[in-house]
Amino acid sequence: MQNVLDDGLMALLHTAAEPWLVLDAQQRLHACNPAAAQLLGETAVIGMHLPVAARFGEWQGAPLPADMLPCLLGPHLFGLLPCLQTAALAACRLVPLQDWHEQEQKRRRREHYLQILSDLAASGEKNRLHRLDFALAIGAEALGMEVAFVAQRKAEQLEIIACHAGDGLERGKFLPLDLTYCERTLQNGQLLCLPDVLETALADSACYREFRYRAYIGVPLLVQGRIFGTLAFCASMPRAPFSDADAEFVQHLARWAALVVERKQAIDEAQQVQQAMAEQLGWLRLAGQVARLGHWSYAPQDGQVSLSEEACRLLTVAPRPLLPLVEVERRMLVQDRQHWRAALQHSLQQRTPVALEVRLRHGDSGYRWLALRAQVVERDGEPLLFGVLMDVTDAKESQQLIQYQASHDALTGCINRTLLFDRLEQEIRRAERLRQQFAVMFVDLDRFKQVNDRYGHAAGDKVLRTIADRLMALLRRSDTVARVGGDEFVLLIPQISDEHALKALAHKVEMAINRPVRDEDVLYRISASIGVALYPEDGDEPELLLSAADRKMYSDKSAIVRP
Repeated sequence: MQNVLDDGLMALLHTAAEPWLVLDAQQRLHACNPAAAQLLGETAVIGMHLPVAARFGEWQGAPLPADMLPCLLGPHLFGLLPCLQTAALAACRLVPLQDWHEQEQKRRRREHYLQILSDLAASGEKNRLHRLDFALAIGAEALGMEVAFVAQRKAEQLEIIACHAGDGLERGKFLPLDLTYCERTLQNGQLLCLPDVLETALADSACYREFRYRAYIGVPLLVQGRIFGTLAFCASMPRAPFSDADAEFVQHLARWAALVVERKQAIDEAQQVQQAMAEQLGWLRLAGQVARLGHWSYAPQDGQVSLSEEACRLLTVAPRPLLPLVEVERRMLVQDRQHWRAALQHSLQQRTPVALEVRLRHGDSGYRWLALRAQVVERDGEPLLFGVLMDVTDAKESQQLIQYQASHDALTGCINRTLLFDRLEQEIRRAERLRQQFAVMFVDLDRFKQVNDRYGHAAGDKVLRTIADRLMALLRRSDTVARVGGDEFVLLIPQISDEHALKALAHKVEMAINRPVRDEDVLYRISASIGVALYPEDGDEPELLLSAADRKMYSDKSAIVRP
């Protein structure tokens, strides 16, 4: 690169957008470009001696680079950053030190917030509600706020599910929605910052009259793509305006809190399903006492099965008093036949009940489900297996449909968060056993909101379905595509050992999403931000891996806007 202050380079500096000064060997102003002249005003006089100091003197702000020297020009401090020089002249970039200080403060604040989020993701606390309480305490301290809470909206009330400080706030308490600033947050569906409520239209609100909170920042909490409630911070005293870094921190903390809430909901729902299934089995046993069921018995000594008329109908055999066991087994699918024989032998040897479901051939290619229940009894000193059977095809199909709907996104057909967490746990166990790596890729669609706002939800649905189809077509059969939010997808990539292959895959994903989505004569253009986490480097739990991938995507976005 040219390092001589000739006429051509001087002309180039003259047109630069950044302020430049050219000093001679005696630190006198030899020339300055228009940007510097506008910044200095009447202070800039060709030939003037610049008071450059070797020590910082008055400067008390952020540390300066080693080669930057402060100087006082008029009432303002500036920094001189030498770049090009000869024996006679030196070209220096002119940096307003107050701007430098503010930019450095913003950078450090963002790094502080990122460290907080990283520590939360790595927290070993297993109790999810305690993790939320801890996160709220840390977040309130970082923001300089007194009160923090996560609340679920229920009709026109908010139920506190986690909180920090605040007189009268506790988990399980209900607050009228119209007595909170959160009402405005939920109405607008976006972040709300109030550094001083008394300077806004909410100065006469019921919330201020009731609680006297002067400062507030809150954001809707999205769980499975829907507004679940809110994350909010309050203070009794006004504060300086919230910065972009403050807003980004609160929004990202809300996404982390949503992950915790979603996982807790998934566990609670699984427990409820198990309890409901246990209750249903109890009702099934009761129904068997009063309903008309097919009954059967099997005498192992002669290999014959006795069937009731209803049992013959269910097995699609002609009514007869006795039937060889092999004739019943021949109607079962081969894979279920093996389970049946194992259960039968175990029951006769251990005198334990039989309870299983098998599939019977039905038509040319179909099958129906049959539930068999039996108990070993004694007859004339010999064991006899006595039981009932019933057709449970409709119930099995309904159960399979419910399970599918509970584990898949209705719009795109991708798996949802609940099934994603299960697959992540399975993959962690497999990778730990085989000592392998795998990747979790967090994909956030950019500009999707503009498509939704401009063309409507039908267009947004078209985009989401198309992107989901592209992702599923792009990946291997062993990979997983999950929709985890309104415009967020997660890709689970097992058996990753080549970093170059992972980068290439991320590039393919980005290119697939960047391709316009055609809807008749309209083209919708979106892009994607991607964050990738690796097991076990970035975490050994599903929540940690998702948080790490989300954090890396957020960190990359923050790096773009950092000064």
